Amino acid sequence: MIANTITLCRLLLTFVVIVLFGTHHTLDMALIATIAIIFALDGVDGYIARRRNETSKLGEVLDTVADRIIENTFWIYFTATGHLPLWMPIVVMARGFITDSLQRFFGYPESGWTHALTRSRISRALSGITKMLAFASLASASLLKTPALAQGSLILATIAVGFCLLRGLPFFFICVFPRARLP
Repeated sequence: MIANTITLCRLLLTFVVIVLFGTHHTLDMALIATIAIIFALDGVDGYIARRRNETSKLGEVLDTVADRIIENTFWIYFTATGHLPLWMPIVVMARGFITDSLQRFFGYPESGWTHALTRSRISRALSGITKMLAFASLASASLLKTPALAQGSLILATIAVGFCLLRGLPFFFICVFPRARLP
């Protein structure tokens, strides 16, 4: 299946970026562009799976696992290199573990504000764009070493964390009000 191949390529590219970043200035510029490609391909794999009628439970799980590995790898990398505070990857990873577990147990929201916030294409696209901008900006700040870009990158990363938490909000309500059905 082409979609699963794209997902696996995104994962491989992530590790290539992490291993090679910082080795050569010109290469680093290409790797920053690669970060954008990794996040853009997240939308492409789902589109191709739907378009070619190749959606599957395996593909859905593979996509979610790859998304978490990719995102967490970048959060950890930029924290380890001193560009982000430690609380950011901890919050993002905890939110991911909680929401992924609750989604598997309770299912995905099917309609209403909970669906719009957690599962809609717009919400998922905005989430991916904020992370892509944050990580590409952090990589650029790492490369160019300008204080203004570093500060802007931190702001973008904070927005990405905030959006991540906002998208997990419906699952908080599931924990607090387990008998209530979310619209």
